[in-house]
Amino acid sequence: MEATTAAAISAGSSVLQGVGGYKSGQASSRSAQATALYNRQISEINAQMEASRGLAVRSIVEANAEQIAEQAVYNAFIIDRQAEEIELQNDFDIFIASRQYDIFTSEKRARWGTAGVTMAGSPTTVAIADANAASLNLANIQQRGIQAASQVRQNANMTLYKGKVDFNNLMQQAFMEQYTSDIRRANIINEGSMNYYAGQTQAYAAQQQANSALISGIAGGISGGLRTYASLGGFNTPPVTPPVTPEASLISDFGPSFSGFTSAAQNQSIFGQTPRQPFGPLPG
Repeated sequence: MEATTAAAISAGSSVLQGVGGYKSGQASSRSAQATALYNRQISEINAQMEASRGLAVRSIVEANAEQIAEQAVYNAFIIDRQAEEIELQNDFDIFIASRQYDIFTSEKRARWGTAGVTMAGSPTTVAIADANAASLNLANIQQRGIQAASQVRQNANMTLYKGKVDFNNLMQQAFMEQYTSDIRRANIINEGSMNYYAGQTQAYAAQQQANSALISGIAGGISGGLRTYASLGGFNTPPVTPPVTPEASLISDFGPSFSGFTSAAQNQSIFGQTPRQPFGPLPG
């Protein structure tokens, strides 16, 4: 096999290996980039879903808080109306008791007058005692009504206060739900960014490996081709043959390259003359 052909085969093999490594690295880089982009899109979708979920939860909790507040206000209003009804009933009871006392007193005085009883002495004492008893009874009725109405109004205030407390608690819960959702969303975005960065780093490393494999393949091909070419003697210089002139061709016909003929030097030693000198007398 010629040195040039062997060197080309050796170089081509190394280059092919480099190209194969380059293509494999490129494929790994594209795969890593695609995975990174996919993970980033998924993290963005998850973050958006978490934001929507947090907003929905907060809206629901706030709506529940508003309903509780409205219900508390309505219940307090109903209870307060009950207090007003108690007060009205108390005023009516006082009016009836007062009317009954007046009627009782009038009837008693009429009977005393018919019987000829005067208001001096014991009847006056009895009348005063009846009047005190009637006043005390009216005061008791009024006090019971006031206490009942006050208790009902306290219940109304407590109902309203409880509604406000529940409303504030639910609003705080809604805020905390939104806050927790925002933290979770930030974590999702951060994790997605880190995964994307890791994927891009992996893609960059694969690209670098691909470039390194291609450069190594080309360099190895060149180096291996040169070594193969040198090992087969491709750099050895062949002997240079001088050009043949007509005179040299004529002389070479009588030279030592033809067996059976003597050279010019041998003829000179034999005959004592060069071919250009005239021959003298032949030896005897």
